[in-house]
Amino acid sequence: MMDPDTKKDAGIFDESLLCLAPMAGYSDAPFRLLCAELGADFTVAEMASAEGLVHGGEKTADMLRFIEGEGPVGIQLFGANPVAIAAAASIAGKSHPAFIDLNFGCPVRKVVRKNGGSAIMRDLGLMERIAGAAVDAVSIPVTAKIRSGWSEKEINFLETGRVLERAGVSAVTLHPRTRSQGFTGTARWSHIKLLREKLSIPVIANGDVRTVADYERIVSVTGKGIVMIGRGALGNPWIFGEIKNAMEGRPWSKRPVDDIVRMMERHLRMEVERKGERVAVMEMRKQYRWYLRGIDDIKRYRSGLSQVESLTGTISIFEAIREECRERCKRPA
Repeated sequence: MMDPDTKKDAGIFDESLLCLAPMAGYSDAPFRLLCAELGADFTVAEMASAEGLVHGGEKTADMLRFIEGEGPVGIQLFGANPVAIAAAASIAGKSHPAFIDLNFGCPVRKVVRKNGGSAIMRDLGLMERIAGAAVDAVSIPVTAKIRSGWSEKEINFLETGRVLERAGVSAVTLHPRTRSQGFTGTARWSHIKLLREKLSIPVIANGDVRTVADYERIVSVTGKGIVMIGRGALGNPWIFGEIKNAMEGRPWSKRPVDDIVRMMERHLRMEVERKGERVAVMEMRKQYRWYLRGIDDIKRYRSGLSQVESLTGTISIFEAIREECRERCKRPA
């Protein structure tokens, strides 16, 4: 384990305000780039299997490829084997991320079943060995993401935070729900405040931040520190800039539909360039419902976007949405 007197350069966590959460199936390089351009101080890639990386899985390795201009990116790993985590961290370090993040919070059954993600919060000895192995394996900072605990009867985020600090991690992200809650119920921001009071390393706040007002509320509860935004950024990569503008007294007005469609098209074209047309068109289907939520009278276009199979077909639907909205703007109120 790293000598506790040996400090890694973790300035990114002292200087940052907002970051994008790692979200499986969403936080890929194109989306990270969009969020970085629009105000995210750093982003975290979707979680990668340590075992998959060590054994040369092509899909896992692809998660380590960045796009020029992304800005600081952390690579998140999950696994329950300290040796594999150390080896994977070393491999991931060759992509020159800003830091390595360890996932101890994922509630998904297929991850937990392999003793990964939030399951490790039930074995803090194993967690300390995993974190220590990662810290020793790389020269860059190592962080960890946790939950409040496994269940209401096993709330242990304070003890978990102390274990991770002792292991040498540079920051901890807390999503204050239990594994049993999944993504239901309400994030208990007071847990973040408590953990910040107990640790000397930064604690990143995560959970239920979808608007500028949510950001203001979480900061009022937890105090000053980095806030990580996940689902609130889906379909709204502008949220980072909205928050920063609001803090400077420059709130944004409602976004025109044309701007939203333009962003969808740019996002799609970047995905096509990275993954090829067929894969990109299929994977982007899930993104459109986020971009278009709250926009009236375009249900038929949502249906079309959920079935379209080509780039040209998708662009045609984008143009139809634009034209529909232009015509609506011409009508008298």
